[in-house]
Amino acid sequence: MKIFKNISLQGFSVPFSTPEGIKYVFIAPKNSFETPDSWSSKVAVTLVTRRMFKITSIADPAPVPVTDSFKAPAPKRIKSTPKENR
Repeated sequence: MKIFKNISLQGFSVPFSTPEGIKYVFIAPKNSFETPDSWSSKVAVTLVTRRMFKITSIADPAPVPVTDSFKAPAPKRIKSTPKENR
């Protein structure tokens, strides 16, 4: 996930290339907008070099496998044997 934050005092209409096509998003001054990692924008990258935008990437959490048949380990049994006299 990416977070685009407008740190300037003016609003921007930024085009993003998405898998479905191009989408325009207006980002007001001092506001932010979250996008998936698959969205990209050359305009936003240019605004970062001009110090008007900040882009923060947040890693998506890894999915945890769910198992229905979770079995607790059997308790360990210690067998005691009498010591042999030698």
